[in-house]
Amino acid sequence: MKMNKKGFTLIELLAVIVILAVIALIAVPQILNILNNARKSAAQDSAYGILKAAETAYTDYLLANNGNALADGTTITCSTANNGCKFDTNAKNTGTIANSGLLDFKGTKPTEGKITLDSKGNPSITTALKINGFSCTSSTTDSTVTCK
Repeated sequence: MKMNKKGFTLIELLAVIVILAVIALIAVPQILNILNNARKSAAQDSAYGILKAAETAYTDYLLANNGNALADGTTITCSTANNGCKFDTNAKNTGTIANSGLLDFKGTKPTEGKITLDSKGNPSITTALKINGFSCTSSTTDSTVTCK
């Protein structure tokens, strides 16, 4: 009597499962690292967008107010209460700021942080912007943004 043997043995199935588990142990940390880097890059891009929006808002302010500059050290506060980033209104500012002082930018809104404009309208992050759980700061020398 001849037996027809079809299928895999238990040992063969266990060997395949072990091989798949080893591959998963190697691949999962790499994939998580790639995802974390992508989130950090997105936060950095949002911070760059916010700084660019601050420059644009300053230029719009100059156009609307006959070239009268904002005071050196004018701040923009970003928070969830502001629903984004908004110019701080104080006695030093004269004239009108478009869009009720809210910055118009694309990207993730920060939950907190502060940007300061110098007398020429160059923005810098003075209090770290919190975006997607990352803390983003800018360099005063070359305007680069880093997120940690």
